[in-house]
Amino acid sequence: MFVKLIRGEQTKLIKAAIEKAGSEKNFSKLLDIPEGSVYHYKLEKRLLPLKRFKKITAFLKINKESIEIKELPSNWGQRIGGKKCVISKKKKGTFNIDMKRLQQIQSEKLKKWHRHMRLNNPEKYYELQYSRFKKIGGYKYRTKRGGLVRNKFEKDVADILERMGVKYQYEPLVKINKNFYFPDFLINNSIIIECTAWKGVQKAYKLKNKIEDLKKEYCVFVVIPKNLYSYYKVINNDCLILGLDNFASVAQTFHKTI
Repeated sequence: MFVKLIRGEQTKLIKAAIEKAGSEKNFSKLLDIPEGSVYHYKLEKRLLPLKRFKKITAFLKINKESIEIKELPSNWGQRIGGKKCVISKKKKGTFNIDMKRLQQIQSEKLKKWHRHMRLNNPEKYYELQYSRFKKIGGYKYRTKRGGLVRNKFEKDVADILERMGVKYQYEPLVKINKNFYFPDFLINNSIIIECTAWKGVQKAYKLKNKIEDLKKEYCVFVVIPKNLYSYYKVINNDCLILGLDNFASVAQTFHKTI
């Protein structure tokens, strides 16, 4: 912490202490303050640190409470220096250039981190990514079990599982060879349920590729609204479940398979 006195008061304080000590050199030795610092304090080129202010007032036997001061944080000079630097760079026209350069450096560092994590600790990497996406993904629908899911269709599927007494994990991390996925529902580490109400053929093809990979180690079902069959007919009919009523019938059989 630093103290800021009314203009001229710091000079008076230092001069009084020097006079009492007999000389600047004596003052420096008695209070263990470098002579260079004494010189700058006397000319008010530097603010007094709070500790030295207390030393000097004690040396002069002055009640420090009687002096009007303003305490400043230890990094006050850095803040001022930073502001002045920004103003100077803006005047010179180099501020935006420096900011872009800094952004590029940060971007490169981030890319390196992503590459390093994917290669050396992929499971941890995808868990971190998933956690980040979940925070910004807007999981607004609460299931009967109390968990949050992305949309109303997922909530309906989750509530059917709950009603049937089927235990499930929501969006767990699963690994197939070198690929990582977060399927919608996992039941007893053997059955995966993907559910979607998105309209679009591209979504269907992406889901088809994902399912082909998941089927290498899991039994996979895809639940969609009945009216979206035209989009998702590219997916194997053995996997497709049309509508929530049909899903409820299939969900009853999960107890027999797990």
